[in-house]
Amino acid sequence: MITRNRINFSEKQAALIWQHALGTELTSTEDEQVNVIYPGRTNGDNGPDFQDAVIVNGLRLRKGDVEVHVRSSDWYDHGHHTDAAYNNVILHVAMWHDCSSATFLQNGKPVPLLCLAEALRHQAYLLPRTLPCSRILNPMDRRILRKILHTAGEERFNQKAMNFRVEILDSALVTPGIEEAAGQVLYRGIMRALGYAKNTKPFEDLADRMPLNFIECREGLALKQALLLGTAGLLPSQRGREGLVTEREVQELEQIWQSPNRKAETMKESDWNLSHIYPNNSPVRRIIAQSYLLERYCDRGLLGGILQLVKDTHPSGGHSVLQYGLTVDGDGYWRDHFDFDVGSKTKLSALLGRSKAGEITANVILPFAFSWGELAGEPKLTDSARGLYRSCPRLAENCITRHMAKQLRLEHSSDLTACHQQGLLHIFRNYCREGRCSQCPLVG
Repeated sequence: MITRNRINFSEKQAALIWQHALGTELTSTEDEQVNVIYPGRTNGDNGPDFQDAVIVNGLRLRKGDVEVHVRSSDWYDHGHHTDAAYNNVILHVAMWHDCSSATFLQNGKPVPLLCLAEALRHQAYLLPRTLPCSRILNPMDRRILRKILHTAGEERFNQKAMNFRVEILDSALVTPGIEEAAGQVLYRGIMRALGYAKNTKPFEDLADRMPLNFIECREGLALKQALLLGTAGLLPSQRGREGLVTEREVQELEQIWQSPNRKAETMKESDWNLSHIYPNNSPVRRIIAQSYLLERYCDRGLLGGILQLVKDTHPSGGHSVLQYGLTVDGDGYWRDHFDFDVGSKTKLSALLGRSKAGEITANVILPFAFSWGELAGEPKLTDSARGLYRSCPRLAENCITRHMAKQLRLEHSSDLTACHQQGLLHIFRNYCREGRCSQCPLVG
């Protein structure tokens, strides 16, 4: 008889069993049927072990996070019941159930518990289950796979372009002209991309509170920085750090912000996610990067400058020019600071490097330029935007593209383009995390 005391079992092994439970009907400790549609992707950050999982629980399709433990009591031992980051958990998975209490989230809601040892009757490693795409890809020619991913990448591009078109038209209803509306949409899209996943909404909020038509009329880099950082609520004086900063550049920003001319309703430091973030990606540094872009294109405006950049870039080998138009090297105070009074002993990387510039190009600049070309009746702009997208070289990996590459056994493929990577994202968001395996183009 196998018992918990006779084996040394790890949480990693329990997580592996959970991933192999795909397509299996299991019974929770509450005697509810749990059907695993998609086990989710491994979370490499703080929070639940798996994100974007899809299960059927009691005939109800549920999407969210899954937390895995060796013992069910670990949920309380690890303090998850007091952590709001776990409120999106839809299933608690444990190898052994040793807790008399049910699993409750921080918001008070109960979560079903799946005890693997009971549900699988100690035969978890014998499960032969794999995702449908893993089975179908074994004999699939890589050329066909790349074609499918390219098509999916095109669909993602069209989807983004359509979203920008709708956003421009909606914005034009409340602004004086469609060009001003388009400029605000572009500005908001860039801000959204600068926020990464953890600060997307705060950056969008900042773009709305400090709109493009207002800040573009303000002359000088320091004024733009003061307005953006002050509106964001991230200046030292707004964060209780008045006595910590004595540098001249910071004092100048504080003095500008304290002038009676500011009108924006400010955000609070608590509106931003400032913990567990790679220091070079801090919101303060990304806001500073945006100020440099606004200053760089102040003559023609952000809209005119970015669109001209797309028009002037040749689809064949010209992507470096486009990325260079978005990169921002740090200078002065920001050459060696992550945040106010948070310095580095060595020179930091760019405020906005080539990797992030490439990501913004593929996700924001090119689909936006395509949508604006259609609205403005500029077929050359639409052709240029789509051509640049199709030939855009491979971008830096993120947690989802790495997950999908592993799922499709593409970890060692060096011939993927940005369009292929966008295809991976499109398939994940529209099929994997939606539990629509049977409708996925990789399987159909």
